[in-house]
Amino acid sequence: MRRFALTSSALVPLFALIAGCAVIVVPEDGNAQIKSAFGGDAVRGNGQVVTEQRAVGAGVDGVDINGSLIVTVRVGPAPSLTVEGDSNLLPLLRTDASSGTLRVRTEGSIYTTSPLRVTLTVPRLRQAEASGSGRLLVSGLDGGDFDLRLNGSREAEIAGRVGRFDVRLNGSGSMNASGLASTAIDATLNGSGRLQLGRLQGQSLTLDQRGSGSASASGSVERLRVRLSGSGSADLAGLASRDADIATNGSGSVTAMASGSLVAGSNGSGSITVYGNPAQRSVSGKRITLVQ
Repeated sequence: MRRFALTSSALVPLFALIAGCAVIVVPEDGNAQIKSAFGGDAVRGNGQVVTEQRAVGAGVDGVDINGSLIVTVRVGPAPSLTVEGDSNLLPLLRTDASSGTLRVRTEGSIYTTSPLRVTLTVPRLRQAEASGSGRLLVSGLDGGDFDLRLNGSREAEIAGRVGRFDVRLNGSGSMNASGLASTAIDATLNGSGRLQLGRLQGQSLTLDQRGSGSASASGSVERLRVRLSGSGSADLAGLASRDADIATNGSGSVTAMASGSLVAGSNGSGSITVYGNPAQRSVSGKRITLVQ
């Protein structure tokens, strides 16, 4: 193996190259801009935190978020929209409504001295989608169906009352719906994220889970269907179901409760544990335990 040594003459241009990767330019207004040789300009917050009122737009019942933001959405009678952050960064925080959806995003690269916050109040919320990091807080849901899509590492908290709840989480984020009541849930989890699905009372829970993530729910439903692939876990022992259909593929684990019928299949080293002593049973595979 040939070994190479960096001489002092070689280190000089190397350090010059590293130092030249970022140049900080401070204009007269004091707003620092970081110009990077790796592409793009970054704007640094000026530390002057302000709150700004913006127009919501008529008929908004959805939100689409992209960026490292803290977004609070409340269901209430009077529509409103406020944004908060460094005064020189707020022009780079875009809030545009079209086709009933408020799109919230940041333009370019920014460095904040305090979190960028968006607070939205709408009479009805039909759907929310969020990509990236940050937090999404939704409260006051009032009985309609609700769709939620989360991509990345974002944390979400959902509260209120809905009919059907359709949720998809891709990535390492988390969704806590412990304050949510629903009658039916369709849930998809891909990755290492966490789903706390809240309390169901009524129809069904369908859970499609892949990866190393975890899911949980409580309440009572007529039908439970679980498909788990990978090393994840689904803790549904607190959800009483009449009929359950459960299948695992991999090293993951499912705990559930069924009183009427059970179809359970396990492929791999994973485990299925079912409480409730179901009257009808069709079981295949190893590590399936029925607990009376």
